[in-house]
Amino acid sequence: MNTFLKLLIALWVGSLWWMIVVANVIFDKVPTSYLAGLIAGQLFEYLSYFSLIVLTFVMFRLLKGEGWRVLKNSLFWISLLILFIVLMNLFGIKPFLETLKIQALPKEVMESIFADRFSLWHGLSSIAYLIHSLLATFLMLKWR
Repeated sequence: MNTFLKLLIALWVGSLWWMIVVANVIFDKVPTSYLAGLIAGQLFEYLSYFSLIVLTFVMFRLLKGEGWRVLKNSLFWISLLILFIVLMNLFGIKPFLETLKIQALPKEVMESIFADRFSLWHGLSSIAYLIHSLLATFLMLKWR
């Protein structure tokens, strides 16, 4: 189980960083920013669900191996923080951004009166994603 989990964490962390490259390629190659945003947003959503799966395995393994002593383990708290960030992005910020897009119709959100609000929340989501990726990398490096 430990080797499987190490491989799963490595795949997860690699996919987090690779998604940044993929998003840049999508925005470079897809003709409209609206369509590129839809594609990238869907990929980030899939990656968030993958993060939830991996974090479930990590938390289960830590709890199984240490019981209540897990509360003294920094990897547990890092995992819990990552979980919070993923849930915040997936079920908090993302739906808010989607609402702004719908309110902006028939215009694209960046051409509407909601552009500033969308940019602010998209920026916060991006920062949260970067923190998520950095913490996941740290988790991978510290996992034994």
